[in-house]
Amino acid sequence: MSTKKRICLLYTGGTIGMVQHLQDDGSIELRPPENIGDFERNIPELKDLCTAEFVPILNLDSTNMVPEDWTTIATSVYERMDQFDGFVVIHGTDTMHFSASAVSLALGPNLNKPVVFTGAQTDMSVLHGDARINLIRAVRIALEPIAEVVICFANHVFRGCRTQKRDEKRFDAFESPAFYPVADITEEILIHPVTSRPKENIQAIDFMPEFSANILQVSLTPGLKPEPLYPLLESRSYDGFILLSYGAGNVPNREDKPEYSFEGFIKKATKHNIPVVIASQFPANSTMHTKYEPGRKAIQAGAIPTGNMTNACATVKFNWVLTQVRSLIAKGVEREERLIELVNYRMGKPHVHEMD
Repeated sequence: MSTKKRICLLYTGGTIGMVQHLQDDGSIELRPPENIGDFERNIPELKDLCTAEFVPILNLDSTNMVPEDWTTIATSVYERMDQFDGFVVIHGTDTMHFSASAVSLALGPNLNKPVVFTGAQTDMSVLHGDARINLIRAVRIALEPIAEVVICFANHVFRGCRTQKRDEKRFDAFESPAFYPVADITEEILIHPVTSRPKENIQAIDFMPEFSANILQVSLTPGLKPEPLYPLLESRSYDGFILLSYGAGNVPNREDKPEYSFEGFIKKATKHNIPVVIASQFPANSTMHTKYEPGRKAIQAGAIPTGNMTNACATVKFNWVLTQVRSLIAKGVEREERLIELVNYRMGKPHVHEMD
């Protein structure tokens, strides 16, 4: 009987998994892998590292990922939790940080095994590329005593809910702007003290995988007027709004040019019981403790801060929280008039170390 650890490779799509197929006309076509054999032919070391099982659950360019797909990924991990020692989620890079944040929240703080997201900037056919080495490293990290969702890319391992993509071409495509790497990959795997470790007698996972809120994000730019957004409040086209702000949560509020001020929009949305969240383009700064007047005025108008969460995690968490709150209201557990209060409380309460 093999003593190697069992690792589940969950394939969702992306460049990393594409394999070459010779066509009748002599041309090469890149296709998604059909089974673990496609990976083992390119990475024979896999069978030396672990006993791997390949499970294709999606086949999407990650640009086309939607919240229902986050639920599919999280459920695929959760349903196999007792069968494997660790998981590697093979994913496209464009929205990997959104999916990793979603799976982190869905599985919650009682996750007691590694769930490692990875992808690549090149496919396996590029000999000097990163596909092969990223997958080997991700499997290697999945063998370590880590108990959280992480992104393994290039030389670093980042907490999944603290990561954002920073480059489309470079092999170090991801960063964690407001939190340390949980591990670094050198000749040895250097796991840092901030990493969540497996615990004995831990409680069962409180699995909450639903993301069904309809949310609109608006990126603030100089000269943008909130006027086109007002009809969306009246029609209730969206369950909530995210304003991607400047700096540490600053939102335009000029009194001498009120047509550019978003304070009125925030107040009216709040009056309509539609939450408005403030996220930052620079998550190393906190939208919860801004010292600048435009940021404080937005909070006073009713906007909900997101601390130093990344934009990806703030977006995903807002969807997740709003879905839960609306479910409680639909069941009669909570009152409709408390919706914004409940969303505000849950957005500000860390769940999986997604904020300081």
